[in-house]
Amino acid sequence: MQKRIQEKAPKVDYRLLYKKQILDYLESLKDTEQTIWQMDESMKRLFRIGEQVIPVCLAKLRENDEEIAPIVCYALEFANDYSVVEPLMDILIMPNVSDRIKARILAVLTHYGIDASELPLEIIMEDFDKMASDSMAEMLEDIESDPFLIPYILDDLDEFSLEMKLAYIKDLGAQKDERAIPILEIMASVDDYPVAHEAIKALGQIKSGKALYVLYKLATKSAEEDIQRIAHRESQRLKFNGISMEFFEPWENLQNPAKVFISSIDGIGSRVLWIAWKNPFKSRKLSFMNLLISADMGVRDCWGVSNITTREFNSSVKDFSRTTVVTKCDLDYAITLLGDALFFNKTKDYPIPYQFYFWKHLLEQNCRINCEPYYPQFTGYDLELIEKDQECFKSTFDLFNHSFFNDWFIAHPRVYDYAEENKSRKGYLIKKMTYQKAEKLFARFTEELIEPNADKVKRMLELSADFLDKAGQTEIAKTALCAFLHMDIKPLHHHPFIQRMIIESIKVALNNMKNGFDMRFNPGDFE
Repeated sequence: MQKRIQEKAPKVDYRLLYKKQILDYLESLKDTEQTIWQMDESMKRLFRIGEQVIPVCLAKLRENDEEIAPIVCYALEFANDYSVVEPLMDILIMPNVSDRIKARILAVLTHYGIDASELPLEIIMEDFDKMASDSMAEMLEDIESDPFLIPYILDDLDEFSLEMKLAYIKDLGAQKDERAIPILEIMASVDDYPVAHEAIKALGQIKSGKALYVLYKLATKSAEEDIQRIAHRESQRLKFNGISMEFFEPWENLQNPAKVFISSIDGIGSRVLWIAWKNPFKSRKLSFMNLLISADMGVRDCWGVSNITTREFNSSVKDFSRTTVVTKCDLDYAITLLGDALFFNKTKDYPIPYQFYFWKHLLEQNCRINCEPYYPQFTGYDLELIEKDQECFKSTFDLFNHSFFNDWFIAHPRVYDYAEENKSRKGYLIKKMTYQKAEKLFARFTEELIEPNADKVKRMLELSADFLDKAGQTEIAKTALCAFLHMDIKPLHHHPFIQRMIIESIKVALNNMKNGFDMRFNPGDFE
């Protein structure tokens, strides 16, 4: 009897099912009002559906679906996938795609580093001037209804070339629309002279008592003489045109921040500061700023979220605190740290993210930010006694046993050379060595990789001790203070804290090598 072979059932292709799920999900987002926070959560759920999300989004743009285009373009930015650039460039030259959709595509391309000013916009767009005017009018309408959208506009502006920034601000002034005053006031405060100059000139084009009021504030309160001079000139021009000053303080109902949190210092000298306000325009909602501050470089990044609930804000802080120690702090302390960070930005000429100027503007409604270095006083501690305490000095080796210091290690390709030289034969462990060999290792490693940044490590220890004191961790603060006070010893590699830092750095490198990661060969994996 012939053996019957059972045929395999054909493999089910779920791509059509996933495509329908994606389309249905995009449609469900189309008619809902969501905050940026909610949109990001929605995007996470969208991309969990499958790999078809980007192809489906691109297809909807090719179909010229103007209603769903804002959601689709948001998704393509959120994807952070540079493979979308080429197909988006192709869609830009499709004649059946409207100028409105092409304008949104240009915004996505800017996110991916494409300079729109270098594209032949007069050829790409059917009516470029009308598109630009309509887009500007829509933007002004949006920020009038929700001023907390301004940070996102500033984020986009930050990515433009200088030529595009100036052209954008000039177009904004050409609208001669009072609704542009709040964003122009913030642009006039950025630490980028050509941009600030253009924003002041744009304010001078708005024949309004409110614009005159803002120019008067800039002329009398700006710390920069050039800004004062230009603002005075533009305000005089408005006065000659018969404009009378009109009080304009759109944030006068803004209360002091409702919540302030600060994180511990991480191993590269960075920390996060959260400041949240009750939204004066929407009941029972918070808007908050996240600020990334470096111990030696100042404000490095800034991002904000508007119109979220207290529960969502607390959840955000809680999520972050799973990997980093976070504590509440008072507003005065936060302002002091902010002034210290801005001092580094100014003295070392490090750029400040544009979005920060919006949140700085809010802070300055009720606070004064002094751009000056911060030196903790540690008045509750006997610094001389701590410095002389040899047992305390030895115990600085054990600071790494606390979560506050568990990521204080050196991440550098040369560490992997040291790790390879000192690897045990039995596996990825540090081999046992004599006192002389350990001394030699500590000396070489310190001279090459720690001493060039010793001032930064010292500052990190000082700020960490201050943080620990503010968090009520007085005993650990005392030990951190001891480590800080001994950072000038010679030779530095005799410092127990530095010795432990070397050991931890090599252990991290060995563990990474064990798992197939090596900074000498694949540095991109560590970005």
